[in-house]
Amino acid sequence: MATRLLWLAVALLISACSQDRLLTKRDYQESQRYFTQGDAEQALQEFPRRAERGDFITTMERGYLNLIQSQPQIVALQRQASVLENRVRYHVSREAKTFFYLQTPEDYYASEHEVIWLHFLLSWGYALQGKYTDACVEARVAGSLLSLPWSPAGHFDDPAMRLFLAGLWAMCGEWHEAQVDLRAAWFMDNRLSWAKELAERDQPPAHLFVVLGGPGPEPVWNPELGANPLRSERRVGFRLRGIRSPLSITDRNGVSVEAHLSPDAGKWYERHLARESELHELILDSTYGGKAAVSSTIAGGKIAATTGMGLAIGLGGTALGAAIINYVNSSNALELGLVVAGASIRKGMQVSEEGYRDSTEVLRQDLDPSITYRFVRYLPEYLWMGWSDQPIVYPVELRTPTARVSIARPIVAGRAAVSVAHVPDAAVMRRYW
Repeated sequence: MATRLLWLAVALLISACSQDRLLTKRDYQESQRYFTQGDAEQALQEFPRRAERGDFITTMERGYLNLIQSQPQIVALQRQASVLENRVRYHVSREAKTFFYLQTPEDYYASEHEVIWLHFLLSWGYALQGKYTDACVEARVAGSLLSLPWSPAGHFDDPAMRLFLAGLWAMCGEWHEAQVDLRAAWFMDNRLSWAKELAERDQPPAHLFVVLGGPGPEPVWNPELGANPLRSERRVGFRLRGIRSPLSITDRNGVSVEAHLSPDAGKWYERHLARESELHELILDSTYGGKAAVSSTIAGGKIAATTGMGLAIGLGGTALGAAIINYVNSSNALELGLVVAGASIRKGMQVSEEGYRDSTEVLRQDLDPSITYRFVRYLPEYLWMGWSDQPIVYPVELRTPTARVSIARPIVAGRAAVSVAHVPDAAVMRRYW
């Protein structure tokens, strides 16, 4: 009995440690590989399960992976929205820019675009379930977060998000609201003349296509020299991985629909990094500084040890070679002694170089903040939008130079048939961590 209780305690301890551990780039490796290949189902199968279950980040990511497969499994998203209601706060930076942020129960500070996307995903999910009134409610919440004047200097708004919001309004049958957001997108980026053209229609098109593109950005370590070396060394950047390909939309009978590309999400992550810097800089400086000191000391000790070992091998081999030359009575003694000495020196150099390389790689991984950086990974980087008043026969094929996706049927509401899909549109993935 005592043995069973001991094993139970060990199992609970391991389970608790597993749940407390935060996910890293490496944990997402397989899921990300399938996702960039356009296999959302397998990406969900390979999604990391041993940590952060039910937290904001993983709930958002799993919700998105389900929705792009037209599976509105949104109970966990609903739970997040309920728990996080009325938790939006303000943060004013030294540059007098105002950010809004949301602190989750697990102490993750969700970015502005992530908060808005929570409501986007819920609206999308409700529309797939045919609950168009609920879909409109969530669209309105998202719209208010984009519209409220948090600060004239730091107000958060974005044309790509406005375009997707217009698609959500069209899904729930509110074309007038969609017109407002299409005009807002054009006002922020006058290159979007096609959005202005669509906004000027009194009635929605018979068919509207909203295609989400890109696999989401990759966090990268971007150390820079600066006045504060700790803050400079832990600087993280985001690299967008979508390649913004031209998209063709063709129905079963060969009817073609022109696809228009939105701006990308670069400004979402610029904003995210600016807000993150203001919110966490003192805590991160302290934490990172301690970790840097410990890791550097360990790495330095390893480098010194392996260098000493390499030197010892070289010196020992040289001494052995000299002994062979001096004391072995053979015509080949000189040649043998030189071979032994030379081989020892080469081996010693190899040990030193390998030790240096291994130690610096471990140090790089210890200090690289992008490996453990927390953010919602599975979100689009841009979208294509197209529309048609001609009869469209499904399935509809979406094609880029690197991908082909089929839409089986639209989300139908009111006068417009709205179709939403995802195309990864990414170059072949090499290594994610």
